[in-house]
Amino acid sequence: MIIRTLWRILLVAAALTGVALALVELRNPWVTFTVQSNTVLAAYYLWLLAARREGGPSVRGAVTLYLVVTGVVAFFALPLPQSARNLLLHCVTPLMVLIDWTAFAHTRRPGWTDPFKWLAFPLGYAVLVLLTAPDLPVRMARRHLNLTEISFIDYVLAALGFSIVFLIAGYALIALTHISTSIGKGAQKGRHHHAGKDDRIPRGP
Repeated sequence: MIIRTLWRILLVAAALTGVALALVELRNPWVTFTVQSNTVLAAYYLWLLAARREGGPSVRGAVTLYLVVTGVVAFFALPLPQSARNLLLHCVTPLMVLIDWTAFAHTRRPGWTDPFKWLAFPLGYAVLVLLTAPDLPVRMARRHLNLTEISFIDYVLAALGFSIVFLIAGYALIALTHISTSIGKGAQKGRHHHAGKDDRIPRGP
């Protein structure tokens, strides 16, 4: 419990520091999925810490998914981070939340339909970018979301492609949960088994 609490304090600190740097360094940081997802992460884990709760598997899975996809896209589509902001938001928080998801596995698992529910936020973001695109700074929009460089059809195809990525990553997280909980249950049974053997050992006079 103490380790989990300390880990989540560090996770929130990393997310808030990265978002604060984005607010200082970028002209309009709120249009980026990275800043939005890290803000959601910080708010959610602050609530978990304040309420001293483990968090439901569905909501926690959604938050984890958004950060994991942020990290994966940054790894494959962006250059190596050259600033503390990019390092925190694109590398540190995605890795830390994935470790949190694996190491502190929930006793209840997300449902198999949850990855489709988790699409709500990224699809909402895609609609937001589409509606506000004329007002967005060009330097803030990646090429696959920049309507000054691609057609509407290409934008829709990109959104569909990202939806597939989110679904694959979502089901990978659920599979990871099954593996983690199975390993945990196996270790627990092993401890109980050895404890039972010790109880049956005859005691000396």
